[in-house]
Amino acid sequence: MSVYEPVEECDGPHIKVINSRQFIVSNVRGYLPLKVVHFVMNLHTLPRTFYLTRHGQSEYNLLGKIGGDSGLTPAGVEYARRLATFAKDHIGAATDQDPETGDEKKLSRPARLWTSTLRRTKETAQFIDHDKLDHVWDNGDEGEWVQFRPMARRNLDELYAGTCDGMTYKEIEQVYPDEFGRRQSDKLQYRYPRGESYMDVTLRLEPLAQEMERTREPVLIVGHQGILR
Repeated sequence: MSVYEPVEECDGPHIKVINSRQFIVSNVRGYLPLKVVHFVMNLHTLPRTFYLTRHGQSEYNLLGKIGGDSGLTPAGVEYARRLATFAKDHIGAATDQDPETGDEKKLSRPARLWTSTLRRTKETAQFIDHDKLDHVWDNGDEGEWVQFRPMARRNLDELYAGTCDGMTYKEIEQVYPDEFGRRQSDKLQYRYPRGESYMDVTLRLEPLAQEMERTREPVLIVGHQGILR
């Protein structure tokens, strides 16, 4: 408080954040400044961790095809089993020290699970347990928590390749050589015919990024290569 200088209305556009609970926005206009405001209003000071994983190997991965909605291969199912073990032992667990003995003990902690709406990510999460926990929140409220409650988010779906969906890159080069060349020259902004570009994907992921900032629990996100990137 000895060095605090208040931001007055005459100091131009600003957002005042008080204890991460109260927000006072003044004279903010324009696309990017408003984006900053929306992001800041979702920030909080509690630490948490995001776990990002690609889905297990899919049948289309094995064939080198892009897009589609194929299921997992046996190798992909094995990855799903190992992911479930990791989720239980590391993401949904925390260590605490016994004040009397000093021994460390493992406790369950609330955790979230997000997947895309596509089959390969849901199958990757199929072995994760959904135990019910009695939890006390940081504001003193008590309630039941379903561990890793599955939440499929369409925002997390893989980039849609439109008319090229289900093809290999070699097939695209042969059938649509002009499209293949355009994609090679600008992968970020290139949009597949009747499909999406990475810029389109970035825009649909933006609300999800803000929701990630709002969460207080560890989040396991089972997604796709381009989306996670």
